[in-house]
Amino acid sequence: MLSLKTMDDKWRFYRKDKNGNRPVLKISKRNYIILGIAVAVIIGAFIGIIIGSMKEIPSIASLKEYKPNLSTKIYDINNELITQIYVEQRTLVPLSKIPIILLKGIVASEDERFYNHWGIDLHGIMRAMLINILHRKIVEGGSTITQQLARNLFLTMQQTFSRKIKEALLAIKIEYYYTKKEILEMYLNQIYFGSGAYGVESAARVYFGKHVEELNLPECAMLIALARAPNSYSPYKNPEKALNRRNAILNRLQSRSVITKKEAEIAKNTPIELHKMEIKIAPYFVEYIRQYLENTYGSNAVYKGGLKVHTTLDLKLQDIAQQQFNLGLDEVETKIGLNKGISHKKLSDPLYRKKMTQLQGAFIAMDPHTGYVKALIGGRNFRESEFNRAIQAKRQPGSAFKPFIYTTAINSGFTAADIILDAPIVFDEHSAKPWKPENFEGKFFGPTTLRKALTFSRNVITVKLLDKIGLNPVIELAHKMGIKSELSKNMSLALGTSVVSLLELTSAYCTFPNQGIKIEPIFILEVRNRDDKILEENKTSAEEVLKPEVAYILTNILQDVVDRGTSSIIRRLGFTHPAAGKTGTTDNFNDAWFVGFTPDLLAGIWVGYDDQKSLGKNMTGGTIAAPIWARFMQKALENIPAKEFPKPENIVTVQIDITTGLIAAEKCAKTRTEVFIKGTEPTKICDSCTKNRISNAELDINILSAKSKHKTQVKEETEDSSGF
Repeated sequence: MLSLKTMDDKWRFYRKDKNGNRPVLKISKRNYIILGIAVAVIIGAFIGIIIGSMKEIPSIASLKEYKPNLSTKIYDINNELITQIYVEQRTLVPLSKIPIILLKGIVASEDERFYNHWGIDLHGIMRAMLINILHRKIVEGGSTITQQLARNLFLTMQQTFSRKIKEALLAIKIEYYYTKKEILEMYLNQIYFGSGAYGVESAARVYFGKHVEELNLPECAMLIALARAPNSYSPYKNPEKALNRRNAILNRLQSRSVITKKEAEIAKNTPIELHKMEIKIAPYFVEYIRQYLENTYGSNAVYKGGLKVHTTLDLKLQDIAQQQFNLGLDEVETKIGLNKGISHKKLSDPLYRKKMTQLQGAFIAMDPHTGYVKALIGGRNFRESEFNRAIQAKRQPGSAFKPFIYTTAINSGFTAADIILDAPIVFDEHSAKPWKPENFEGKFFGPTTLRKALTFSRNVITVKLLDKIGLNPVIELAHKMGIKSELSKNMSLALGTSVVSLLELTSAYCTFPNQGIKIEPIFILEVRNRDDKILEENKTSAEEVLKPEVAYILTNILQDVVDRGTSSIIRRLGFTHPAAGKTGTTDNFNDAWFVGFTPDLLAGIWVGYDDQKSLGKNMTGGTIAAPIWARFMQKALENIPAKEFPKPENIVTVQIDITTGLIAAEKCAKTRTEVFIKGTEPTKICDSCTKNRISNAELDINILSAKSKHKTQVKEETEDSSGF
């Protein structure tokens, strides 16, 4: 190591003598030549780097045509933003919408001489170098706003001399072709503010839940602070550090006379009030939309192209549905003792929940007249399972399929007053083991009208009715109404053994309140590109598959299901609007369904386990699915006046005796007002009330054979049965 004296001797050449003269440095001719060559090489290399860099920077044409990545925005039916799909979450806004305080603050913080330089600021570079030398580390950069824009648009963050040269050249070029206002607008729409937000508009939405033009002074200061180092100053991650940085920005704005001392003090005493981090809304609906968009328009368009997608979802109804769905399934789990003995800590652990057998469900709400899907839930937790049980899952609908059989019967000439004998019957269907359908209650009820059979979901009568009208007509009509799945051609179809999805079942039910008009479910109203050009527009597709009178009669019967039948719990829970629907419960209680509707809103629910495990004895659609529907409808139709189902002109009402289906006589004890399509109403007055009762078998034969349209051969019904 050199001593201080030695070092002093080494540097004595640079000191002046006592007369103020420096000694003359004697350099040989050979050293002059070497020095000249070295300088020339350095200058040449520098010029070469500049020339090479100029060839690699984008042309002015690419600058003019440059379009930043924009997120795809998905809106609900009321134009409320549901979510964004993006690589970079970005929304472009013009400079005129950005608060002046934010504009001035960004310039004061990032590039004070912005309006005075021509792309690079030599004064700023020298100042930054001096500060960094004094601190012995890099604490300040010398890049201008234009250089930052050039880097963000076209270059990388790699710290190389070549990149800095390209950045400077590109900045000069940008300054030549663009005005300062245009540069500032591009910059503010381009820079990253953290939390996935690119540009001031997205940052305002992410951090404060506002549009950028709505930001106040403290909020603008927070965004200015984030522009320098978004991860370090994130108010979500480092609230104290973010507050200090924001206040430092306010002090700087005051010192530059951008704001007054009073404004700065008030702003510094204002706490940072953040918008709650967005919880993913309607994730199953959004994922369905995303998959469709990607398959139709490609990944680049979806993640970078700035599509605007207007959907049919109603965020208000979705929120109500999600609340009641979660509440309902939690209650069912408590009822069946699923989580008994398991601590809350374990239930809150996602890893534990993945291992446990979890009760699942699905929900869809639709506008029955347009087919608009207003709410959709595909499962308990999207993060744990992305499988969409509302659309992808196919399960046995049980008795929820029965309305298609009764619809076919009414459509072919039967009436709601027709009577079939509820008594044992056996089908062998050429199989080794004969099939003997049974009622849920485990007993038989004798002569029963079709209305009462559907109202109380009588299995045996439904099977007999299917036998009378035939499998093919039922399958054909169910497909016409909207069932797309293949339906098995056997008599168990009457009990809903053919699997269907919740979406197809609910859309098929829409035919009833829509007066016989079948509609296709619609998820997307329109798709526009970043230039606001319409790429896709969807309108309601309508097709008449039932006469309005047939649809009305079925609706009227299904109203009885709600008012006094298998889903009467809906009335006990306090829902009073006119409503119709049908429960569904499968063998061994594996699946519980309810699909119901008011005149203008329809909803369907399925509850079960993914592995088709039993829900438990008596866990029926009326017990666990219908209550969820009732609570949803109660909230959804709150403050909306009740509305009756429209009645077609060709419908007539007749007071009938429910034991015979004939016109009620004065002495008939059991009567009701029944609805008929004009021309199908009974013409004979009941006289059996004053005479001896005829046998059940005779009654079944006499009533059905009296109708020319319904000629059937009645099987011998004598075998005893124990019930299901």
